[in-house]
This record gives sequence, C-alpha cells and structure tokens, in this order.
Amino acid sequence: MTELRRWLATLFLLFLSTPAAAHLTPNSEIRLDFAPGAVTADVVVPQSEFGYATGLATDNSPRSISAASRYLLSHMAVVAPSGAHWKVEIRRLRFETIAGAPDLHASLVLLPPPGASDRAFRFDWRVITSEVPTHFALLVVGGDLVGGTAEARELVGALTAARPSLMVDRGDVGLPSLLASAFRLGARHIAEGTDHLLFLLALLLPAPLLARGGRWSGRRSTRETIRHLAAIVTAFTIGHSTTLILAALFGARLPAAPVEAGIAFSVLVSAIHAARPLFPGREAIVAGLFGLVHGLAFATTIANFGLDLATRATAILGFNLGIEAVQLIVVLVALPVLMTLPRLRNGNAVRLVLAGATGLAALVWLAERTGLA
Repeated sequence: MTELRRWLATLFLLFLSTPAAAHLTPNSEIRLDFAPGAVTADVVVPQSEFGYATGLATDNSPRSISAASRYLLSHMAVVAPSGAHWKVEIRRLRFETIAGAPDLHASLVLLPPPGASDRAFRFDWRVITSEVPTHFALLVVGGDLVGGTAEARELVGALTAARPSLMVDRGDVGLPSLLASAFRLGARHIAEGTDHLLFLLALLLPAPLLARGGRWSGRRSTRETIRHLAAIVTAFTIGHSTTLILAALFGARLPAAPVEAGIAFSVLVSAIHAARPLFPGREAIVAGLFGLVHGLAFATTIANFGLDLATRATAILGFNLGIEAVQLIVVLVALPVLMTLPRLRNGNAVRLVLAGATGLAALVWLAERTGLA
C-alpha cells in the first residue's frame, strides 16, 4: 500500500509539472511526528508562493509573522472523527533559507480534544491551494515511535485544491507498546552504529594488558581483566545515559556536526590507545567522558517523541535498554577473543592490525564529518 501511494504521488507530481497552468509552483510539505498525547507538525511553505498567494510581507517583522500565523491557522484544521476540532498551537514561525530557496518554516503542536484519540484525525489544508489551484502540499509521517516509523518518512498523500482533506489513522497504542518500540529502536540504532561499537571495542582491546615503558607488555589476571572490562563498559553506559537523559528530557544538546566529529575523534583516540598506551589504567574515565558525547548522538533519535514527562521517560528507558542489550551481547561475544588474544604468539601483531584498521576508519569519519573530505 505504501509503494502504491508513492507511485501515485510520483504520477501526481509529473502531472503537475506539465504546462497545464500559467503559474507552476514548488510544493509545500507537512511532516507529522506522533507521540502519546500530541502530534507535532513541521510545515514548509515556499516563501515565493506564500507571498504570491497572500500578498503578505515575508520580512520576519513582528507584523509579518503575526499576519502569517493568522493566515496559517485560518487555512488549516485538524478534526477528530467525532467532528471536534483539535487545538493547533504555533511554537515557531519564520521565513528563512535552510536549503535552496527561502521558505516559511513553522513548528506546530496539535492537541486532541478531551476523550479523542491522539492518533486518528482528518487533516484539512487550504494554505496556498485556496488561492493557487496548481499548488499542492505533501503530508508525510516522519516520526511514530510506537507505530514503527522512527526514521523513515511515510507518505500519507497530497493535499490539493480539489482534495483539501486527508484522513490519518495510526491505530490505538499505549505506553507498553512505546516501551517495546523504543527498545527495538535502541537495539537497531547501536547495532547499526559502527562508530559507537568500534569506540568501545577498541577501548576494550588492551584491557587484558599492562603498560610498561610506554608499551603494552604485561598481562592482567583473568579476574582483573573482567573487572577492568566491567568498569569500562559501566562507565560508558553511565556517560551516554547521562547525556541521553539530559538531552531528551531537558533539551541539552549541541549541533549535530561537532557531536559526530567528536564521536569520530573518540574512535581515533581509542584506536591509538589500543596500539600504544595513552592513559593506562584510566580507560574507565575516558569511556565515561566520551560516553557523554555518544549520548548526545543517541538523544537526537528520540528527542521529538513525546511532550509529556511520562512519554519521554518511557522512550528513554526502552531506547537505553535496547542499546545496553546489544552492547552486552557484543561484549560477551568479544570477551573470549579479548581474553585469548594476548596469549597467542602473534597476539600483539593482531592487536596492532585491529587498532590500525580502527584508526583508519576513524580518520575517514573525522575527515568526512569536519568537511575535509
């Protein structure tokens, strides 16, 4: 069904691109993110089309922002199956250029009426389309943690002058489903996060070894090694859990670019340390500090799911449990290798090759994420 919708949308766009009207328009887009109790909507309307259709100023003056807000609210509605209207709040509205031509960007919060489902409604849209019949807006679901759409976009349909309303029904769910979905999302996120896993594994690689004379030369006992491994993994968990909670609950965050670059740098540091000791005996401290950076990256995945504390706390718990489950599996699988490697005749050579490969990957990521590549 989703593929059919995509094909129909493509045919629709091709039809609108033919010279059937004197004024051909770029389209608008509304992205919906679902969470228990509310739906957030990110709206993008081409600035040129907005000015053409409404005759309103687009200079970001208080007067133009107020006029644009009134126009937006008067040309859209969200209606429950009972006919009761949802409350629509504008959290932010600006005319700005993010990529390509300037657009009107608006962030909305849609609140259901008492007793109504927060996952089923009719979406009415007459912004621009009431003045310019050739204009259209794509309605997409960009985030539905419970419904299984966490990172991929799902097309609902196209809103046009002839078809100004679309029905949206995501089904009924509760917090247990949210917890399970967040767990799966966290497990998939860390399983696909090669940089996160490489950082941890590279830091664990010399855990059975002792540093002497600026080299890894001695060996720890099995008990000491396991204790050391547990300390590193625990510190990393505490670090990324701390910033995950701070970012998801209280909005503490950094721009994505320096966070991703910081993660690549952490992998490089752990790779160098695996080859030559940089901070012997203090791996747990380093794991905790760099874990703070990794947690900021984790938080971006669930930052937009839920406006209330219970929803966010449930999402954080499930997401973190998913991360820890996969992390624990990876460590348990790697443990026999980590314990056996120092006892092999070519163990040091294998460790250096693994450290070198990890360092090379880190350098590539660092170059890509800092714009050097």
